[in-house]
Amino acid sequence: MKQVEIGVQTYTYRRFDIAGIVAELKDSAITALELFLSHLSPESTADEVAEARARFSDAGLRVCGVGVCRFSSERPDELRRTIEFAARLGCDYISIDVEPDDAEGKEMLVKAALEAGILLAIHNHGPGHHYESAESVLASCGGYDRVLGACVDTGHFLRVGQSAEHAIEVLGERVHAVHLKDFVDAETEVVPGTGNLSYGAALSALQQRTNFASALVIEYEADPENPTPGVRQSVGVLKQALEGRD
Repeated sequence: MKQVEIGVQTYTYRRFDIAGIVAELKDSAITALELFLSHLSPESTADEVAEARARFSDAGLRVCGVGVCRFSSERPDELRRTIEFAARLGCDYISIDVEPDDAEGKEMLVKAALEAGILLAIHNHGPGHHYESAESVLASCGGYDRVLGACVDTGHFLRVGQSAEHAIEVLGERVHAVHLKDFVDAETEVVPGTGNLSYGAALSALQQRTNFASALVIEYEADPENPTPGVRQSVGVLKQALEGRD
């Protein structure tokens, strides 16, 4: 597979501030961040945004996305501000949640995203969620411009019995973002790439079935106080898969 970026969802580092995240990722292979909005958001001041961007740039990190952002047609101003915020950061995509039957909200999102030049990636969220399966995500995208697509959270798909490769094959060119998360059963999370998630199979499906062009984002939620050892272990497994050794 061609050279790809490896990123991390900063929810992994939810107990850290931005300076702490940058310090934890020093000398790692991580070059991209999907920002959890508690770290930086449309409500952040101009000075806070400028300071964060400088820290990221100095550390060789770029912001590939923000999320997960929950949108509704009932909050159009929030929708617009968030997309403008993500575009200013140079994001490839926003990982989103929008009710499947909120057609007006999806129309607003698609229009704003096309104007901003940014992708929308519906995030699945495990058993009982309205986006439980890959098929439910695809159905919600039906009839809309391909700017509306999917954020494939591999762990949450595993929790409902769907492999990453199945989800990617179902969603195809709608795959705009990937969260690499891993479970061994519906409740037990492990370091990504060490459980039921096959990095090799997922990478093969991405290459063969999609036009995916953003960062592969690791999300490891199980050890919020000390996530870096798990992140670095996951990076090592991912690199082996990228080199064809998985």
